[in-house]
Amino acid sequence: MPLLSDYEVYIFDCDGVILDSNQLKIEAMKNTLMAHFSDQNMIEECLEYFRNNFGKSRFHHVAHFLEKIFMIATKKQSEIELLILEDFSRQCRTLYISAELTPHFTSFVEQCGGKRYVASGSEQSELRDVFYQRNLDKHFDGIYGSPTPKTEIIQRIIEQEQNTNAVMFGDSESDMLSAQQNAIDFVFYAPFSNVKGKMLEKCKVYQFLIIDDFSTVRF
Repeated sequence: MPLLSDYEVYIFDCDGVILDSNQLKIEAMKNTLMAHFSDQNMIEECLEYFRNNFGKSRFHHVAHFLEKIFMIATKKQSEIELLILEDFSRQCRTLYISAELTPHFTSFVEQCGGKRYVASGSEQSELRDVFYQRNLDKHFDGIYGSPTPKTEIIQRIIEQEQNTNAVMFGDSESDMLSAQQNAIDFVFYAPFSNVKGKMLEKCKVYQFLIIDDFSTVRF
């Protein structure tokens, strides 16, 4: 793997990498589901899937909950899905405003000398609005999110830049797979990952760089 200073395109996931928001989003999803459903076992099953599949879009998650766990009839799915997504989105906008930046992220991203992008599973317009409000957008050349799948977002960034000398910073298996599917390098940011043990094993197999503290990284 090249030195981090050798890359020309830097791509970052948001939750757990830029913002310490993973646990906040789990709580937001829990509150949302509890407002619409009463079966605690099913809600916990949803949260377990959500926790283990961070990086995928909320559209994927809610569709999975309704179809595979709650077994909601197809005719009713779209209406309930819309209500859940709207409720979850309202909570996310609030938590994103208050969520802490991951330690030393700002100084780290400023050292990334090439083009810098966000590729997130969060809803795109919501993400862009929050980044603007928090003045975080100044660090990036583009901010992208769902419903476009992360693999496709990365593909578009590479095509736009006409440059495959790129690296993806993420904390989930979805981030890693999206990087691999686009044949770019991956860096695992570990401290806030929901699946840290699993990812450490995979990074060992694929020999991906692991970051525990942005302040210790040398370019």
